[in-house]
Amino acid sequence: MRIQSEKYVDEYIINALFNLMKKKNFEDISITEITNKAGVSRNSFYRNFNSKEDIVKRWIKDITDCFLNTSDINYKRDDTQEYFIKLFTHLEKYKDHAILIYKANLTHLLKEEFESRILKIYEKEYGSYKSYFLAGGIFNVYYYWLMNGGKETPEELASNINKYLKINI
Repeated sequence: MRIQSEKYVDEYIINALFNLMKKKNFEDISITEITNKAGVSRNSFYRNFNSKEDIVKRWIKDITDCFLNTSDINYKRDDTQEYFIKLFTHLEKYKDHAILIYKANLTHLLKEEFESRILKIYEKEYGSYKSYFLAGGIFNVYYYWLMNGGKETPEELASNINKYLKINI
């Protein structure tokens, strides 16, 4: 059965891809499988996405936008511990999807999002080098956490970062 409304096409396609990624390797998933699972046509798929990677990019962008718009995270107001707890609490919510992205060798898409968002927020305040340092450091802690199955709590991750950084954001 095909979806009558285009309103939720993106969401159905995103969910279909991640559900398929739980069962199959990313590179083995076809656009046809995604559209069948989502209940959309290939035309609907290509109106919204260019590739499977675009689906992952959109999901990353959407959860980042949602977090930034609703979290009240503020790098100038929040102390470093509080800032990283908020960030890693958000990231922990999507751990299962992020681990699928890691297993699909697509973590470069997560890294690109980290860099672009952190640079946008920090570059005017701190300059390029410090902003890239922060983006890389935060991403690498996150990446290491994913590689190890996401065992530590957001509080433990924030505490570890605080021990090593000793800087105020």
